[in-house]
Amino acid sequence: MASNAAPDVVSMHYSVISDYSSRGLLIPLDDLLASQEIKPGDFSDASRGGVTKEGKMFGLPFDNWTMLFHINMNLMKEAGLVNADGTPMLPKSEEDFFTLGKKFKDATGKPYLVQIYANETAAYTRIFYTLMQQQNYDFFADPAKINLQGPEAKAAVEFMKKINTEGLSTVDMDYSAAVSGFSSGKGGIAVNGTWLIGDFDAQSKEDGNALSGGYTVYPVPQFMAAKDSTYVDGHGWVIPRGDRDEEKMEAIGKLFKFLKDNDFEWARTGHLPAVKAVFDMDALQEPAPSRQHREDFPDRRIPAR
Repeated sequence: MASNAAPDVVSMHYSVISDYSSRGLLIPLDDLLASQEIKPGDFSDASRGGVTKEGKMFGLPFDNWTMLFHINMNLMKEAGLVNADGTPMLPKSEEDFFTLGKKFKDATGKPYLVQIYANETAAYTRIFYTLMQQQNYDFFADPAKINLQGPEAKAAVEFMKKINTEGLSTVDMDYSAAVSGFSSGKGGIAVNGTWLIGDFDAQSKEDGNALSGGYTVYPVPQFMAAKDSTYVDGHGWVIPRGDRDEEKMEAIGKLFKFLKDNDFEWARTGHLPAVKAVFDMDALQEPAPSRQHREDFPDRRIPAR
């Protein structure tokens, strides 16, 4: 973009589309999508909202993702943190988190959480935003002067800091180390994204590893009392502003139609679908044989793949 040689199509996180669209660097796609009979109503509310700015769609929604609690049930059983129905005991408040976390650490000698600490800022931000949202605080009310220094922000940071000072999280792990650390049983709960469900689930079906017969996944629990909320993002396909003839725009439209029509195939990589019809497909709804049920959070269930 800086060299005026932008590509024709770019995959972009919903969370940064506003930065580009507000500076006129992306073109609205409403007419292009309509030419391919792609309707806004084809997409989930979350994905459509991620690409819609000031009433215009600036991207083709492709997926949604969020941070999750990936849980080693073998270690949870060792710690005595399993309910009578076989589901994990999960915290329902900040105080509850430290009670369960300490019990887990005392029983297993391992940290409660496996987190990405080194060479990372995004994972911190997503959890920080989640804790702010759970306090029902509109910290982006004024986009020209974002307020991250109120009591809500302090409460969120103090919670995150206490997790570290109480020794309830792994430290000094970058992304790769955190993923392999959870896979090898170095902690009870990996705080990471939807895209890892398939890999961890597959590992749990194999014998002789830390997750064998003992993996499940839940949304990040509600720690703050005001609101049940979790930070969500996703990927959309955008078109940078530039000179393109009708033939090229038509080709881009056909590509977008193909991507929309095959959203299920992309969802198989571990991202939640953007197209509403995909959620009704038997192949998406049918739970994997070893997948734990999540009755504790029926309204926040992650669709099994």
